[in-house]
Amino acid sequence: MKIKAYAKINLTLDITGIRDDGFHSLRSVMVPVSLCDEIEINESDSFSFDCNIKELCSEDNLCVRAAKLFFATSGINALASLRLTKNIPFPAGLGGGSSDAAAVLRGLNSFFSSPLKETELFRLAESLGSDVPLCLLSRPALCEGRGEILTPIESLPSFDIVIAIGDGRLPTPAVYREYDAEERKVRNDTDLLLERLNCDRYSLAEAFGNAFEEVTDKLAPETKRLREQMLALGALNSHLSGSGPSVYGVFENAEKAQNAAKSLEKMGYFAVCCKTLS
Repeated sequence: MKIKAYAKINLTLDITGIRDDGFHSLRSVMVPVSLCDEIEINESDSFSFDCNIKELCSEDNLCVRAAKLFFATSGINALASLRLTKNIPFPAGLGGGSSDAAAVLRGLNSFFSSPLKETELFRLAESLGSDVPLCLLSRPALCEGRGEILTPIESLPSFDIVIAIGDGRLPTPAVYREYDAEERKVRNDTDLLLERLNCDRYSLAEAFGNAFEEVTDKLAPETKRLREQMLALGALNSHLSGSGPSVYGVFENAEKAQNAAKSLEKMGYFAVCCKTLS
């Protein structure tokens, strides 16, 4: 059995406060995109995990943690081999690890004839990480709380996008610490986007935003330069995804996106064209 694990981007990301459990409260519209990893599940005499990137072959990998959680919860013997083919850059704010974990949960549940209910899968997903429930849903959604409260969004059109990353890396904890230290006013891009769901694509794209950008512009100036390059290449809008360092640009059509990606690659960036999924 082969399963695709789709990356995600944040069309909006508002930080609304800090919860009693220490996590930040979020309001974000997230969407899966066609860029994906692939997980292969096969029968085996014992449990094993392998990956095309050897540094990811460890017990700490979210795929392994998700598998162990699935087998412990379902009571099924762990007689399966997992093979992860990694295509989503990491760490990048694209939810690659979370998507892999979600795909393992859903894939193993299907492989072993659905011993767990949908509600149980989402409970396991929530315990694995803030983005895992959204990746398990694999549809556009308003994400609240620390990301686990999901409201599916039915009316978002598909967008042609380019995802690009430079050399820098941004540890998520460092971005949150800097954001907290600056005590910034809460943005409200999410409500603006939700109010425009029935508008045209251009009005929708104008509403995209990310509360982390003023912080990451200082921590990793390359992300700001990359957003400016996207706009110069014809993007309708361009923003950071998650806490970065990946940047996405929204383009009018696939041809313009492909031309922009080629230009960015010539500048030395990793760049890939994909589509948002509904």
